[in-house]
Amino acid sequence: MRKILILIIVAISSNGICLAQKDKVYDELESSLSNAKQSASYANDALDYIQKCYSADNLDDIQYYAKKAENEIDDAKSQAGDASSDASDAEDEADDIDCDDAEDEANDAESYFHNAQSNFYDAYIYLGRVEYLDDTDNIKYNLRCAKSAIEDGLDDISDGLSNLNDAVDELNDCN
Repeated sequence: MRKILILIIVAISSNGICLAQKDKVYDELESSLSNAKQSASYANDALDYIQKCYSADNLDDIQYYAKKAENEIDDAKSQAGDASSDASDAEDEADDIDCDDAEDEANDAESYFHNAQSNFYDAYIYLGRVEYLDDTDNIKYNLRCAKSAIEDGLDDISDGLSNLNDAVDELNDCN
């Protein structure tokens, strides 16, 4: 009787440990999701400021809006990096509980968020150049390049978010 009771206690304890470890994965996925959404919000704000650059009447206004866009994309870049880091942590936690499919999805999300961070960095560089330019053609070129890099980054964020959702699904299916 004592052996059966000990086995039941061990089984309940190990199940509780597994659930606690699963909760760690969920927490990291949730944190990654939150950071990725915030990154996308900042990136969209940057696009709005770039659009204002195109509507501006003078060089000072163009440079002002470009600087605002640069600040927003810097925040987007930082949040994308945090999303990537959290997805990496989720990947590690999923590996700890042998949930391979959730681990793979978190790994893919990490890669997409890293790519978004890189694209946002490129946009940041292009936007930073506008502050020092006075040639309209060069300004337009750098704004176009920044806009394109931001759009690519937003695509990466979207793909990463999809992978995070898939990671949650896979984690739910893990035993």
